[in-house]
Amino acid sequence: MNKDDIYFYTQAKKELEFKYKGTTYSLNYDKDDNGKEYIIFGPLYEGKRYESYGELMNKARVENHYFKEFIEVL
Repeated sequence: MNKDDIYFYTQAKKELEFKYKGTTYSLNYDKDDNGKEYIIFGPLYEGKRYESYGELMNKARVENHYFKEFIEVL
């Protein structure tokens, strides 16, 4: 998997789940009260909110690794 695959997932609103060191991570989507969509990524049921694909790539982490660097492992 690479960054282009994750970009496709975020644009198509496809969900993704994977396990790393016994922890399940998920990529999901939701809308706020104003109808603006956002991305939720992180450990299952503990995900953080990201406003865009760019923010997801620049801030999301899988343990001590940035998600954008970790994607190749998937």
